[in-house]
Amino acid sequence: MISFLGDYFNWLAIPIMVNRLTGSAMMVGISVMATALPALIFGPLAGVFVDRWDRKWTMILADVFRALLVLPLLLVNRPDQVWMFYAVGFSVSCISQFFFPARGAVLPLVVTDKEDWLPANGLMQIIQTIGLIAGPALAGLAIGLWGEKVAFIANSTGYTASAIAVATMTVPRTTSNPPSGTNQLRTIWLDLKDGVVYLFSHRSTSGALICLTVVMLGYGAINVVWVPFLQNKFGIGATGLGIVDASQGAGMVVGGILLGYIAGRISKPILGAGGIALIGIGFGIMGFVPLFSLITVISFVIGIAIVPAQSALNTIMQLAVPDLKRGRVGSSFNAVTTAASLISMGTAALISEKIGLQNVYLLTGIIVLVGGLMGFWLLEEPEERSE
Repeated sequence: MISFLGDYFNWLAIPIMVNRLTGSAMMVGISVMATALPALIFGPLAGVFVDRWDRKWTMILADVFRALLVLPLLLVNRPDQVWMFYAVGFSVSCISQFFFPARGAVLPLVVTDKEDWLPANGLMQIIQTIGLIAGPALAGLAIGLWGEKVAFIANSTGYTASAIAVATMTVPRTTSNPPSGTNQLRTIWLDLKDGVVYLFSHRSTSGALICLTVVMLGYGAINVVWVPFLQNKFGIGATGLGIVDASQGAGMVVGGILLGYIAGRISKPILGAGGIALIGIGFGIMGFVPLFSLITVISFVIGIAIVPAQSALNTIMQLAVPDLKRGRVGSSFNAVTTAASLISMGTAALISEKIGLQNVYLLTGIIVLVGGLMGFWLLEEPEERSE
C-alpha cells in the first residue's frame, strides 16, 4: 500500500511537469510510453528468470533498485532536461518487469485454497485502491504546497518500504534451478518459447489475451490525454487531478466490497466482460460532460467496475497456468497487451490535437466497450487441473 502511495505521487507529478515544461500532449505521451516499452521488449524474458529465481528476493531487490533510480528526477528543472523522465521511467519499468510477475506468482502460493483466489485478487485491488484514493489526494496537496519534486522522494520512500514489507513474508520456493554451461541460452530460449506457446494454445489464456488486447487498444490512450484534457477543459491543477483519481479509487473500494458478496454468485467471465463493458461506457461519456463534478461521478463508477473486471481476469490466468509457468506466461501476456497499449498511446499522441481530446475519449469508450462485449464470448473459466 505504501509503495502504491509513492507510485501515484510519481504518476501524477510526471505528466504535470512534462505538460508544464513543454505544453505538449505528445511529450506527455512519450513520457508514458517510455514506461510501457520495457514490458514489450524485456517482459517475456524477465518472466523466464522470475520462474527460476527466488521470487521473494526478486521482489526485494527490484524495490531497492527502483528506490535508487527515481532520485535523479529531483534534478529536472528545464525543458531540455525532460529526457530524464524518459530515461528514468524506462529504467524503473525495466526493473518492474521482474517485480510484478513475481508478485503475481506469489499470491497463489500464499493463498492455498483456489476458491479464495478471486477474493484475494479483489483484496489486492482494494489495497492498490487505498493507494489510489490517498495517493492522488496527498500528491495533489503536497505538489501544490511544495512542488512536483516531493513526489519523487515519496516514490523512493515507497519502494524502500515495500522492500521491507516483502522481507517479512514467508514465500514457498517452487522455482527450478537455473541451467549452467553451454546449454543455458538454449534452455532460456526454450522456456521463453514454452510460455508463449502455452499462452496461445489454451482457450482460457488466449481468450483473456484477445479480450484484454482489444481493451488496451482503447484504454492506453487515456494515459496520454487525461491530464491535458482535464487541465485544458476545466482549468484544474494538481489538486483537481488528485480528486479525479481519488474518486476512481473510492469506486474501486466499493467494487472490492461488492466483489466479496458476488464472487460466488456470478461467474468470472461475466464479471470480467461486464466490468470492461461498463468501463467503456464510462469513458465514452466522460469526454462530453460539461461539469467537472460529473467527471468525478463517472470516475467513481469506472472504479467500481475495475475491481471485478481485473480480479476476474487475474484469477482466470492464475487458475489456467501452472505455478512454474506463471512468470513467463504472465510476462508474455503483459507484453502483448502492452504492445496494444503502446499503439493506443502513440496514436492518441499523434491525433489528439487534430481530432480533439474529447473525441479521443469517445473512441476509447467504443473500443473498450467492444472488448467487453467480446469478453462475453471469449472469456472462459479454466477446467480444474493438476499443478
